[in-house]
Amino acid sequence: MRLVPRVVVLCLLLGGAGACTADARPSRPEAVDPLGADEVRSEAVRLVAEREAALVAGDRDTFLATVDDDALQFVATQARWFDNLAAMPVGDLRLELAGEGSAGDEDVEDDDDEEGELHLPVDFTMRLDGFEQRSVTQRLLYTFRQVDGEVVLVDDRDAEGDRRAGWLPDPWDVAHVVVRESGPILGLFDEETEPYATAVMSDLRASRRTVLAALPDWSGKVVAYDISDLTALEERTPMDVRETGGVAYPVPVRPGSRTVAAHRFVVNPAVAHDGLQREFLLRHELTHVALASRDDSSPRWLTEGAAEYVSRSHLPAEQQRLMAAYVLAYLGDPAPVLTDGLGFYADADASYALAAVMCTYLVATRGTQVLWDLMDAFTAARLRAGQAGPLTAPQVDAVLLRQVGLDQRGLALAAVAWAAAGG
Repeated sequence: MRLVPRVVVLCLLLGGAGACTADARPSRPEAVDPLGADEVRSEAVRLVAEREAALVAGDRDTFLATVDDDALQFVATQARWFDNLAAMPVGDLRLELAGEGSAGDEDVEDDDDEEGELHLPVDFTMRLDGFEQRSVTQRLLYTFRQVDGEVVLVDDRDAEGDRRAGWLPDPWDVAHVVVRESGPILGLFDEETEPYATAVMSDLRASRRTVLAALPDWSGKVVAYDISDLTALEERTPMDVRETGGVAYPVPVRPGSRTVAAHRFVVNPAVAHDGLQREFLLRHELTHVALASRDDSSPRWLTEGAAEYVSRSHLPAEQQRLMAAYVLAYLGDPAPVLTDGLGFYADADASYALAAVMCTYLVATRGTQVLWDLMDAFTAARLRAGQAGPLTAPQVDAVLLRQVGLDQRGLALAAVAWAAAGG
């Protein structure tokens, strides 16, 4: 039996050949003439401005309408990024073609690759309102593609360019952020760390009071990250990330700039969620934030030891000395050797312990101001020497002898003897 084509049956049902023909074809959309290179660039520039306006206005639909619907993963990350910014206290939101809003980028040009895609370098600028005085700009690389006569965005980053610039992701780049604000404290968490947010924010408030007591000139404003993605922490710590409780770091106004917009810190959830360690960790990192660049010229034992001292400064003086004695017993070395630079972190436990004992001893015998005066003296010495790198050991000893009458070796021995006598 031979099947009758359905189109013939349809014609018979409709009452004859006049109603249908056997060679009927579904209609096809008319071909769209592709846009020329100048038209593609013009449309891409318009989309950059449209995305900026949508960000500022909080118009999610318009923002996502600029993205290629078929780039499903990119659509998802763009939606997450938009939602994160909308949930945060952000201001000065800008998306500008590189060179149009920033000096020094006039030589940056867009280009078309072999696949007909257009690449445009775009500067994204934002400021965390109420927490930072300066805005931060990062370089994006927008990739546009022409689809059925329309220009759409298919990517916004360049892995090689990010590597060269040393770009590290912020929480809003890698996770759905959970925003917690408490006066001058901004905490950013994610879905995994949110259950600990209340405890962390409470301890941040208490830690802030302790640090302000030691450094009253600090503004008290802080931005802290507690997220499960450890990429930013791992890339910033000189130690194994499993041994790192947190890292405070400067945020330049743009990659490569020496001008700092703010100091923020990120914690390791494994430590920050441990109630026994959390308060000491937060006070330590907040001290680094409060000092900002003041300790940049100081030897590592002073920068880390001062933060350790402040983390214990809420305790009575005698208890601080007992803790120093306990640390000394832990060291088990009557004549410990100081190390600086990255060598400080080779045996981190011993280095931090000795640094804490030295700074606690200095405060106990000369008053709290001695630590900050030392930092200022090291900065002045570095400026006088006109050197870009850190001070040498003899230069550090010279400053110490003028300020406290001991060189580094003598200070370490005196601190050890003081702690031992107290224990």
